Amino acid sequence: MVTISKSQSIWEEEHSARRRMCMLMVTHACNLNCSYCYETHKQGLYMSIGQAKDIIKREAKFVLEDDRFDELQIDFMGGEPLMNFPLIKEVVEWLESGAIDVPWLCFASTNATLITEDVRDWLREHKESIILGASYDGSGKMQSTNRGTDKYAIDLDFFSDLWPEQEFQMTISKETLPNLAEGVLSIQRKGYGVSASLAQGVDWTLEDALLYREQLCILKDAYLKETSLTPLNKLKRIVDVFNLPSSEREQLQRCGTGLNMVTYDIDGNRYGCHMFTPIVLGKERALPVDNVEWEKPGLMADDYCKDCVLRCFCPTCPGFNYKYRGDFSNRDKRWCPLVLAEAMTACEFQIERIAMIDNLSKLDAEYGKTALTAYTVLQKLDIEKSLSPYIVNHKEMA
Repeated sequence: MVTISKSQSIWEEEHSARRRMCMLMVTHACNLNCSYCYETHKQGLYMSIGQAKDIIKREAKFVLEDDRFDELQIDFMGGEPLMNFPLIKEVVEWLESGAIDVPWLCFASTNATLITEDVRDWLREHKESIILGASYDGSGKMQSTNRGTDKYAIDLDFFSDLWPEQEFQMTISKETLPNLAEGVLSIQRKGYGVSASLAQGVDWTLEDALLYREQLCILKDAYLKETSLTPLNKLKRIVDVFNLPSSEREQLQRCGTGLNMVTYDIDGNRYGCHMFTPIVLGKERALPVDNVEWEKPGLMADDYCKDCVLRCFCPTCPGFNYKYRGDFSNRDKRWCPLVLAEAMTACEFQIERIAMIDNLSKLDAEYGKTALTAYTVLQKLDIEKSLSPYIVNHKEMA
């Protein structure tokens, strides 16, 4: 069996420049109806096992012949991918038998509610070949609020034991935002890792941004006191603030959509990523991979943001931009105050944390310097009064 080393977390692996990402939409069906779900065209459709194997063989051949890639990651996606567990099981065992001649690893995102005893036993046996990433939105109340059901019982220990470096993925909805800190800390104090992201397509407001800032500050203070806890991803990000004219620092594409990444729908049609497939956009708006010039300069650069100091820190997704606003580059401006709140709190956390360390490593020193530089700029802004795009006179700051 030829597999990829799992010495890194899946997050680090996904950013390997030499890795080809092949996503298989193995089903359009899901057993839940989460409030924040962006897959608005779900149906009871499934990919066949033969289709999946043909795609993987084609992708393996592509990796062998393309000098850009050394290895292949196969992501099983849905809907809820475990609703097509027979496909996942057969494909993984087929790969283990030596079906392709390139290093490979399988991954699946799951709501984790369909882990039967048989599935559990099989995953234990094949944990070196497939990693599962589970969504988990916090306390029982937060889970039921987001998922619209009490069917959310998840064996966190099972996931943590099999894939200890894999964090649970929390989606922050408007309804669960007031309990963000409580939910995150309740997970972390049990010894589990968690990453969080804000729900897309939500009518976020200034009031939400102020509440987000408050919740992040609670987390910040907790991490400074309980140093054994791993800080939430939102506070660990390097605050990439560039107080420079746009001509000196352009917005860059952050993901491999259409480049090192491709998604195959249940019928074998190819898309840049799952965000452009029929389950997300519907059949009429779905956008095949070959219909886009993915390497076109400025494809994802929003002119509105060209001089904003947070233009390179602010997250953007061409898929969400296209789904909700019809353009790859058109960011959701309702996020602006929330991104400012996140950047300010991350800077404060990193600066305060660095001040607690006696002997700084080179990396700690670099983080500290970057955070201080960014905070010098961000201190000129106010979440309640500043309007996006956030522009600070760079000559005054020199």
